[in-house]
Amino acid sequence: MELDLIAQILLLGLLQGGVYALVACGLTLIYGVMKIVNFAHAEFLTLGMYLALVAFEQFGLNPYVVAPVIFGLVCVLGAAFQHITIRPALKHPQINQMLITIGISTLLVGLIQLVWGPNNQVVRLPWARNTLDIEMFGGEISLSYARLIAFGVAIAIAAVAWWALRHTRMGMGMRAASQNPFAAQLMGIDVSRINLVTFGVGAGLAALAGALISPAFFMNPTFGKEYFLLTAFVIVVLGTMGNFAGALIGGLVIGIAEAIGGLLLGPAMRPMVSLSVFVIVLLFLPRGIFKGRLT
Repeated sequence: MELDLIAQILLLGLLQGGVYALVACGLTLIYGVMKIVNFAHAEFLTLGMYLALVAFEQFGLNPYVVAPVIFGLVCVLGAAFQHITIRPALKHPQINQMLITIGISTLLVGLIQLVWGPNNQVVRLPWARNTLDIEMFGGEISLSYARLIAFGVAIAIAAVAWWALRHTRMGMGMRAASQNPFAAQLMGIDVSRINLVTFGVGAGLAALAGALISPAFFMNPTFGKEYFLLTAFVIVVLGTMGNFAGALIGGLVIGIAEAIGGLLLGPAMRPMVSLSVFVIVLLFLPRGIFKGRLT
């Protein structure tokens, strides 16, 4: 097998891993602080894609320019969902909270289908499918600009989140609430506010990921659930639930593993590679590579 083909596949896997990590960041934050498995995460991602579509088609705005606005809007929406539906259930068994997020997921899928319909759509940026071509190993390697941008943003978000969790008051409050909510409350930390901000930011990060990948993928109301939800759970378990650096590393590992699996076993077997990694991690590293640490 030619070296340039191997390099092409590995680099594409690395970029895909960056996209996976970007999707997983919000999911890992919510679980790390609130210990809630958010089954609506994929729908917030899908909502971000559709909001990017509206901004592009109705107002002519580039998805990459409007992505911070989409992040802010969905942050507010996520915080509202947390305050109205999840907060009252925090004192009840965890299964109640999981069922609530499943209900939010079903509601968002129905609303997206009602507003935008069930058919595939895409943000048709003129340059979205253009590639950066690099001469390597005697051949030419092509990398999608859209995936390169998502990869860069994933690294930036992981770095900023790591810094914020260690060096800001809100970040230290999140770490304290994740370790012992009762003790954090005794120390004067407003745990209810921490939970509100955490869920809002987690939902906003999912929507931000959706806006950034909207030029590279066809979207439909169940896109996030079909393409990213299971992989995102694999990544956050691999990288330690609640750890941003772990989400980035886990995403890159899964992306490269899928690329190698697709090369050796065929594209149809790529999902099996993710599930195999998931099973191995659960057997030998049940708390992830960072052993349960938030940072």
